[in-house]
Amino acid sequence: MNRRTFLFGTIASLALPAVARSGTLGIDLPELRGSLSVPQARTVARRTGDRSVELQSAINRAAAAGRPLRIPSGRYEVSNIRLPDRARLVGVPGETHLVYSGGGRFLYSEDARSLSLEGLTLDGANRTLSDEDDGLLSLAFAEDVDLAHLTVQGSVGHGIALTRAGGSLRDCRISGANGAGIMSTEGKALEISGNAVSDCVGGGVHLRRWVVGDDGSTVRDNRIRGTGGAGIRLSSAGGVRISGNDLQATEGPAIVADAASAGTSVSNNTIDGAALGVALLGGRDDRLSLVSGNIVRNVTSASELVSAGRRRGGVGIHVETHGSVTGNVVEATPHLGLSLGWGATLGNVVASGNVVRRAGTGIGVSVLASESATIVAGNLLVDVPGGAVRGMRYAEYATDDLTRVGVAAWPGLTVGENRVA
Repeated sequence: MNRRTFLFGTIASLALPAVARSGTLGIDLPELRGSLSVPQARTVARRTGDRSVELQSAINRAAAAGRPLRIPSGRYEVSNIRLPDRARLVGVPGETHLVYSGGGRFLYSEDARSLSLEGLTLDGANRTLSDEDDGLLSLAFAEDVDLAHLTVQGSVGHGIALTRAGGSLRDCRISGANGAGIMSTEGKALEISGNAVSDCVGGGVHLRRWVVGDDGSTVRDNRIRGTGGAGIRLSSAGGVRISGNDLQATEGPAIVADAASAGTSVSNNTIDGAALGVALLGGRDDRLSLVSGNIVRNVTSASELVSAGRRRGGVGIHVETHGSVTGNVVEATPHLGLSLGWGATLGNVVASGNVVRRAGTGIGVSVLASESATIVAGNLLVDVPGGAVRGMRYAEYATDDLTRVGVAAWPGLTVGENRVA
């Protein structure tokens, strides 16, 4: 069987018209047949315009039968497509284009438990959505989401918006969103991996919760470029693992977790170009956080950042929580390589085994957090004209270089065995 016969057969079995490069195809069958059957191709009639009714009907029938809906190559202008439970849409990567025709929402679900989309291009055509906090693809309350090999572009809202959803979002390309590329609200151990997010005004990946709690999600091995907000942002989302991501040219902080996002692990990420590299803001939760094995370079701005709780930019890694800052490499930061604490907000922190080069000052540690036990030891600090380790009052220097003058005045602070070159 050749490819042409297969595509015609698949269209016929689904009763779904396709706008192909050579024109518009439309076939009507009285019943849905299995996606693997290949019926006889029929004479086609040309049609134009919106295809929402036909696509919605085909999705409903395939989901009811428990079968995938295979959408062949072509351009389909649709809107307000509601995905029912067990909907599974499969396209030809780079060839199956669903284009938003306007007038409300694009693809969404509100009560489906299990959903799968693969190999589709979802194009918002920069047309207005009915809710500015909506996504081009918007899925709510789905316990088992499987999104793979999607291209999502041109959304005036978020690219993909998931609400109280679990499952996985992997190997997708998301660009040109006015909001965040990926927005997860009240996530349920969601896996976000291997995606490419670029040129999104509102940021790359944002995990948020309305009620503080464990999100338990994983954000790993994503490539994030040219975002207007934070590359990866956590808001009241605890227990999140952020690892192996590659972030470049971020206007705001590359990775930031607010004070209610406790127990965060940030490891083995590469950051090149940001206003602030990694920022874990402090709160009342006693759980430990980890910042380990990251490479941060070319931090560009030393101005105050609203998107990082009005902390100062120009910093490679800023930590206020309890935990460990270990084995990181920080290079080319105008203010501080490492920043520990903000005023009286500083947990019990160990900063060791880090390499800082070409920073305004190597390490800054708050001297206003008198109850904290802080250890700064075993770090290599190279080309730091403002000093190796200095005490801080918020963003301002409060002491000379502590590797020279000692820390007797601050009994909770230990500074030792750091190498300055």
